[in-house]
Amino acid sequence: MHLSRRTLLAGLASIGLAPLASPAGASQNVAEGQAAPEAASRTFRIGVPAKALSTDPCVTNDIETHRLARQVYQNLIGVDPETGETLAELATDWTFSDDGLQLVLELEHDVSFHDGTELTADVVVKNFERWGSVNELLGAERLRQVGRLPYSVVFGGYFDQDACLLASVEASSEHIVTLTFTEPIQALIRSLTHPAFAISSPGSWADFDAALQDGLPLVPLAGTGPYRWGDTSGETIGLESVNDGHDVAVLAIPNLHERLYGLDTQQLDVFDAVSPAILRELVQSGYQVLQRDPLAVLYLGMNQAHPVMQNLHVRQAVAHALFRGDMVDSLQLDGSYVAHQFNPPSLLERSDEVTTYNGDLNRATNLLAAAGYDGEPIEFWYPTGAERVYMTQPQKLFSYLAGRLTAAGFNIVAKPVSWDDGDYMSQVMGDASDRALHLFGRNVYVRDPLYLLAELFEQPNREFGWRNTAVADVLAQARVEDDADARTAMLSQVEAAISLDLPAIPLTFPITALASGHDVEFYPISPVLDEQYERIQLRT
Repeated sequence: MHLSRRTLLAGLASIGLAPLASPAGASQNVAEGQAAPEAASRTFRIGVPAKALSTDPCVTNDIETHRLARQVYQNLIGVDPETGETLAELATDWTFSDDGLQLVLELEHDVSFHDGTELTADVVVKNFERWGSVNELLGAERLRQVGRLPYSVVFGGYFDQDACLLASVEASSEHIVTLTFTEPIQALIRSLTHPAFAISSPGSWADFDAALQDGLPLVPLAGTGPYRWGDTSGETIGLESVNDGHDVAVLAIPNLHERLYGLDTQQLDVFDAVSPAILRELVQSGYQVLQRDPLAVLYLGMNQAHPVMQNLHVRQAVAHALFRGDMVDSLQLDGSYVAHQFNPPSLLERSDEVTTYNGDLNRATNLLAAAGYDGEPIEFWYPTGAERVYMTQPQKLFSYLAGRLTAAGFNIVAKPVSWDDGDYMSQVMGDASDRALHLFGRNVYVRDPLYLLAELFEQPNREFGWRNTAVADVLAQARVEDDADARTAMLSQVEAAISLDLPAIPLTFPITALASGHDVEFYPISPVLDEQYERIQLRT
C-alpha cells in the first residue's frame, strides 16, 4: 500500500510529531528555519519500507514483524551483538544428554512479563505448544499463504505431523524445561535464536487469537523485552520503553524518497532500505550509511505450475538472459554480489557441483528455440506499495530484468501486485497458474545453511510448483546429521540439485543498509536484524 499523505499525517500526529510533507517522488532539503520536533530527544523515529504484519512473530515470515518482535519479546537463547554467537537470554543455561535426545533448559528467575505474569517452566511449555500447533491456529489455507514457518523448519514439522522431531516438552520443575526428541536436532541452539521463538505471556493470547479470523492482527502480546507495544492501529507503530529509556516510533514509509525527506527534515532519526539511487545525496548531506554484512538473498521465483515454465530449457533461458552482474553493478549497493546459490558463502561455500548461469543472450535465445517457445505471455509479478530490506525499488528491478528477458525473446507481461497487508506474499504463495515469474527474497536469521534451504525447498509449495523428493530426503537427513563435514556435503548437494532444476534463480546477496541522521551517535547494526533499540544512543 502506498503511504498516503493523510495516513502519514495521522500516524505522526498520534505520537506528537510533525508531518512528512514531501513533494511526490523527490526529496527536499530542510526548509529554512525549520526546527526538529521537540519529541526528538525522547522518541527515536525510524522509517521502514513496510508495516509489520503482526505482533506475534511465530505466525509469519514477515521481516518487519520480526524486527519489532526483537524489541518487545526475548528468546530463550540470544545472539551476541558483537560476535553473532549464541548466549543466554531467558534460559541461563542448557544441557544436552549424551545421546542428544534431551535438552534441559534452566530459566532465569524473577522475570515478569509486561502483564505481570511470572516466567516459569509452564509458561515456556505453553509457548512451545503454541508454536507446534500454529498450523491448527492458522488453518490450512492461511498457512499456505504465509509460507513455511520457523517451527516446522527447525523441528521438521508440527506436533500433529509424523516428521516432527520434538516428542515432548515438559516442566521438570518451576524453572527447568525438558525437551525430548525422536532424533538429535543439529544446530538447534542457533535455531532457537530466530525471533519466531520469542517467549510471550499466555495470558495475552486470547484477543490476538480471536482476531485471527480476520487476518494476521496487530493485537499486542506481553513480552519481557525492553519495550512494550504502544499504539499499533495506524501506519506508525509505537514502542514504549519499560526501563525509562527512549520511546520508539516506527513509521512505515514505502517510498524511498519520502524516507530520505524524513531524514532531511529531521522527522526521522534513521531509515532502512537504502538504495544506490539516493546514495550520493546521503553522502553529500553528511549522513552516515550503516551497512550490514550480506546475509540476505534476492531471487527470481519460477512457477512450474505455469505451462511454459515447466520446460527446463525455458528456465535455463531465463537464467542466461538476466546478466545479473550488470544488475548488481547498477542497482545494488557496493559490496553486493551475484548469487549462484541460495546460501551466502559465509554460511556455505559454493561447491564446483553448483551450476552457474552467466549472461549469454545467444544461449538464452537458442534454449528458447529448443523449448519450442512461441511467444506465449509470461506474467512477471513484483510488489508495489512497499519495499523490503533486501529489495529496494522493486519497480526498477523488474524493469531491468524484464528488459533482459524481452531481448532474449520472452513476451513479458508486467503484473504489479500490492504488498498491502501481506497481499503480495499470500498471492505468491497461492494457487496461480498464470504467474510465471516473481521477485522475492529472504533475510537470514539463523546462521545455519540448512534453515534457508529447508524453508524454501523441503516441502512442496505453490510458490515454485516444484517438488523434488531426493532434495527433501537429504534435507531431512541433514537436520539430524552430527558429522559436520557430511552435513556440509549434503547441503552442497542440495544447492547443486536446485541449480539444475531451477525452481528459482538466486540473483544477488545484497548489502543492506540504513541511513542515520546527525542526532544518532550509535546504532547497533546487525546482519540478522537483531538491532536492539534500547542500545541506540541519541545526542541530546
